[in-house]
Amino acid sequence: MIMLSSDGVSMHFGGLKAVENVDLEVRKGEILSLIGPNGAGKTTFFNVASGFLKPTRGQIRFLDREITGMPPHEIAAMGLVRTFQKTNIFAGITVEESVRVGFSLHRKASPASIIFGGRAVRDEDEEIGGRLREILRFTNLEEWSGSLVKNIPYGKQRILSIAIALAAEPSLLMLDEPATGLNPVETKELIDIILRIRGEKDITVFLIEHNMRLVVSISDRMIVLSYGEKLAEGRPEEVSKNPLVIEAYLGKGFQNVSQG
Repeated sequence: MIMLSSDGVSMHFGGLKAVENVDLEVRKGEILSLIGPNGAGKTTFFNVASGFLKPTRGQIRFLDREITGMPPHEIAAMGLVRTFQKTNIFAGITVEESVRVGFSLHRKASPASIIFGGRAVRDEDEEIGGRLREILRFTNLEEWSGSLVKNIPYGKQRILSIAIALAAEPSLLMLDEPATGLNPVETKELIDIILRIRGEKDITVFLIEHNMRLVVSISDRMIVLSYGEKLAEGRPEEVSKNPLVIEAYLGKGFQNVSQG
């Protein structure tokens, strides 16, 4: 089953072709990595796919429905949820309060009923509380639940962005450089969480990442962008041997990484 697909997607900013004629598919149940040099168009493609940019041309489909140009909140409500590179959006509130924000996308109670209370609101709050605690346990954030986001370690802030996304009930989770700035111990924890998101929660994962050891260790497939165009795709062991990819991005040392 194809979760997400792009057909001839291009995104131009004046004379800059940030993304040019990209066709790709994200298959249900896989972990797909989008890699390439800085400025290759990876985050721009994510922005188009998640509704933050309307492409110059081309189509985006999610669950066989065209979503090109739809508002981001409507796309997220369908199950396509993404994270961002910045981690300080909720710096002034607690970890628990931050994750609770993620549940707002699917709240059944109306704003008025939330203000004035009632049995339905209390029942929903109780249900959300249970799910919130489960997400905190799942992402190893339980002990930090009462801490302000700005006071927790940077690695935990990166994980928190994933926890918030999980609260929005994704069927496809798009992660934008989740390992940026992480040390080896934090990266290992991130790898474990991503694998469990796919394995235990049956959520498809599509990520942008520069940490090639992480990419190789978790990806079923990789797609390489260079100067906005798709350069190659395939399994990590296939991509690592592609001369064009080695020259444009990976370097000869990547073959040792992929085999190590």
